[in-house]
Parts: sequence; structure tokens; C-alpha cells
Amino acid sequence: MDKLLNWSLAQQDPETAKKVGAPDPKLLAELFGQNVDDATLMKQNIELIENPECDEDNKLTAFDNFEMLIENLDNANNIENLKLWPKLINLLDSENDEFKNLTSSIIGTSVQNNEKSQTDFLKYPQGFTKLISLAKSNKVVRIKALYALSNLIRNNEQSYELFDQHKGWELLGPIITDKEAKDKVKLRSLSLLGAILSIAPKDDIKKHIHEYSIIEKILSLIKPGANISVVDKSLNLIVHLINGGYEFNDDEVKQVKESVEIIEKDFHDVINIDDFQVLKQIV
Repeated sequence: MDKLLNWSLAQQDPETAKKVGAPDPKLLAELFGQNVDDATLMKQNIELIENPECDEDNKLTAFDNFEMLIENLDNANNIENLKLWPKLINLLDSENDEFKNLTSSIIGTSVQNNEKSQTDFLKYPQGFTKLISLAKSNKVVRIKALYALSNLIRNNEQSYELFDQHKGWELLGPIITDKEAKDKVKLRSLSLLGAILSIAPKDDIKKHIHEYSIIEKILSLIKPGANISVVDKSLNLIVHLINGGYEFNDDEVKQVKESVEIIEKDFHDVINIDDFQVLKQIV
């Protein structure tokens, strides 16, 4: 209740209100003497988002409230029972990029480490198609689409098959090598690759890694002055491939050798030393 009081008082000052943010939807319902269950709140928030008469700020709050609710596993699993997946998927077509981002984020959070929600989402294959399109489109909306795709694909064979059918592999290289892409976007693309490696058949991995020159593109991220997290994640993915029995060709081995030299000079004290030792074994 203290949180609600602070939020209520903060509304008198716009700057303070921004810092405090939206209150928990359940606590807000209590403030007004309502006894509304989570399922009802979920439906109400989607109805508000779909209401053409509702202003953008209130819709953004509704998105935040909905995501807060589905962070609870039971609520995430209830999206299908409430027939809300089609509504969420339709929101991926919004003309508002922020709405697309928030919808992708909701999808990603709902299906993260959640086999039931993954399965429920995949009942609507157009949703996966839309996420692929967003990940390939402008830089504003792709980061959250990558987040959603990563969480859908990780340890889910059906999701990977859809990804492969939609030529999803081809979206990785351009993002990884995009000189204008922020480090956060590159990390999301590397996380997506990690999710793919968790479930893709070895033959698929070998084929597509060579087809799209993925090794070359990953190693291009290991360079002087690069973001440490990006370097560490890149190293981890290469080591994952090594441990999985991936056979490097001569050009790839040469590139690995160059990366080892860069790591020894610039990152030796800040990266995962165990991964680095594995990498050195193939040089």
C-alpha cells in the first residue's frame, strides 16, 4: 500500500511521476476497492490497448501492466485460455513502433523457459512469421523481435524448424556485421544464435554456419576496443561449436588464430579463461 501512496502523491508532479512509474495493477485495483483477478486484468489491459479512443500514454501503461502480469508463469500460461494470443499477434502489425516493441517483449517474456506458452504461441504460425519480419526490418523494432525469437527457439524444436523454413539464418549475419548496430542489438543477435545452437541438428548447424559465413562474422566482433560482453559472448559461441564437434576449415582456423592474438593482447584479463583455453586448442 505504501507503493500506491507514493504513486498517488507523485502524480502531482509530472517529473516525479515519470520516475515512480506505473503501480502494480493488482494494488491499483485494491486502491479503488475492486477485487479483480489477474485474468480479468489481463483482458482489461488488452481491451484498453485495442480501444481506438484511448490515448497513447494509457495504452503504454496497459502494455506495461500486462507484461507485469504475465511475468507470473500461471498468467503467461493463461494467455491461450483467455484467447489473447491472436490479439497480441495482431498488435505486431501496429503502425506504432513502440507498440510493436512492447508486444514483442510481452511475447518473449511469456515464452521464456516456458514450454506450454511456446506451444500455445506456435498454434498461430503467423505470429512467428511477423517476428521474423520485424527482426529483418528497421533497427527500431528488431531488438525486441530478436528477444522474442530467442526465447521461442531455445530448446524448442518446432520453433527452430519454423525459423529455418523462414530462412531465419540469413538475418543473423547482417545484424552481427552492421557497423551502426548498437552493442545491445549485437548481443541479442548472438543470444539468438545461442538459442539456435541449443536445438538445431548438427547437420543444419554445419550447413548454415558455412553457408552464411557465421564463424567469420562472429570473429569480426573480437577486435581491439570492442565491448567486453560482445567479445565474451562471441568467444562462448565459438567454444560451444568446438565442444559440439564442429569442424573448422582452414580459413576459419586462420581467423580463430587472429582472434586468439587479439584476446591475448586486449582481453585476456576480462574474458572467460576456460573458454579461451578451449579456443586456443584449435589453433
